[in-house]
Amino acid sequence: MRRLMVVVILVVGCGDQRRGLRIDASIDAPTDAVPQLTCTTGHDDKIKFDYATSCGNDGSVEFCIPDNDPSVMTAVAAISSTITCAAGGGRANCLASPGLLLCTYPTQYPEQCLSYYGAMMVDVWSDMCEIAALPQVTEIVRTILE
Repeated sequence: MRRLMVVVILVVGCGDQRRGLRIDASIDAPTDAVPQLTCTTGHDDKIKFDYATSCGNDGSVEFCIPDNDPSVMTAVAAISSTITCAAGGGRANCLASPGLLLCTYPTQYPEQCLSYYGAMMVDVWSDMCEIAALPQVTEIVRTILE
């Protein structure tokens, strides 16, 4: 939890508005509370999980992009080099419409997550906001292997 507070202090102090993130770390919140992060770019509704449990998945989150749009692929690669895209359906159900690729963004502890099944690191959540802002992405969902 101490690590989370340090991250929040650094982000708030550095003004991470440039990455499309708003942090509500209320002074009245308990010290063990996870701050609520929202996307300043809007499109929070495309992210189908909350920040506090954003790493509550089987190691990644996923979304679909068009397979014939190089500009979207370039935009996704610019957000994070850890994103991989390939043919497949996944939990995002990319096979429901022809011409979509399944993209995954890893959520491993300690690389992208503050704890196992807890919150993503602030910069990773900011990446979620950037992905959600892409008009071609309709939703970002947890990967849950069944």
